[in-house]
Amino acid sequence: MIGFTPSHLTRSLVLVSLLLAGGLWAAEPRVEILSPRDGARIVQEQDTVLVSGKVSTQGTRSPTLDITFVLDVSGSTANYAGVDLGDPGGSSSASGSTGWGRPRVGIFGGGIGMGMPPLRDLRSSILAAEVGATRRLLSQLNPESTRVGLIAFGEEARLLQPLTRDFELVRKALDEIVAAGPYGGTHMAGGIRLGIKELAGLGISERRANATKAQILLTDGFPTLPIGGGRRAAPEDTDLAIGAARIAAKAGIKIHVFALGTEALSYPRAAVGIAKESGGLYTPVVRPADILAVLDNISVVGVELVQVLNQTTGQRASHLRLAADGFYSSALPVVEGPNRIEVLSRASDGSVARESISVFYQRGGQRSLDLEIFLEKERNLKLEVERLGKSQEEIRREVERSRKDSMNQAGPPASSDEGGARQELR
Repeated sequence: MIGFTPSHLTRSLVLVSLLLAGGLWAAEPRVEILSPRDGARIVQEQDTVLVSGKVSTQGTRSPTLDITFVLDVSGSTANYAGVDLGDPGGSSSASGSTGWGRPRVGIFGGGIGMGMPPLRDLRSSILAAEVGATRRLLSQLNPESTRVGLIAFGEEARLLQPLTRDFELVRKALDEIVAAGPYGGTHMAGGIRLGIKELAGLGISERRANATKAQILLTDGFPTLPIGGGRRAAPEDTDLAIGAARIAAKAGIKIHVFALGTEALSYPRAAVGIAKESGGLYTPVVRPADILAVLDNISVVGVELVQVLNQTTGQRASHLRLAADGFYSSALPVVEGPNRIEVLSRASDGSVARESISVFYQRGGQRSLDLEIFLEKERNLKLEVERLGKSQEEIRREVERSRKDSMNQAGPPASSDEGGARQELR
């Protein structure tokens, strides 16, 4: 694990600012259909074809993407996530499973947030929800053009995995987070700064100057370090975190912040400010376990909607998955003979782009393995959300209500001393 050195980042600030300097986010969308090819003849048993491709906006500047996950592992992440996330047969895998296998038992520093005792079994903890949601999103990203890194912050910020296209390394680093368990206070500014350092190529990670760069930050609280000593919410710590977000913005790095649970939402100034100052999205999640359904919806390429339509029949895709890096896959019903396929993309500002191809379908004896794999993966991802006991629409409405409340909320938390909420292990 590589520690954070703030003096190095300060000395390099001018270089960071120049690396990715650019204009305003240009939201005009672009659509590519990578498979099937225009004019393709498809012979298979299923009367549904796999349509996949890439969407983006001109503002992303490059087909390559670097994402750093920045996870809060402070003591309070041992608290209950609101749903039993245990899966006795599960393990980390490319399928996006969030299973935890055998229970992990231990006592962790702090974690008495908002009057709730810490869990002794991490499988249903806030930390489990963070890690599970990260694994789930990771399973949808495309390593051909996307690199992923992993940072954890509690008492200090730690680089667990530099940016890589080998996602198995990231999964192993997520396992390390679970094995180490929650601990101590919340050095949010340190996590953000370390993320900037890696994305800008000033740390261990190799620099990709033209890549679109983003941090995805998950937290269940608010900053308590370095000024608050891990025991209280000092306004200076919040200012440091928001100041780090301004540095990120100068470096062309958006920070998308997910605030999990009542403690984080009780004083959202840091989370809201970090997202706002960096140009990212702030997403409140009232029940931490729901992050498994919410994190999927993030887009770091400026595209909020994709639709796939068979213009010949008027039917839409029965399954569609748009990943954070802009790659999409869908299962589209077809009929024998010619089929005209259209893909529509809508950017965050409402602008729309379309792309169309024609294919010829003939029923044959061979089944499409790629289609079967996609549908099986979709079933597994859907099952995980169903276990939350809420529909996607219910969760979406709750997020929107909470976002409005957070934007309107001002002032210090009810108690400036987190006390048991973020106690250090001594």
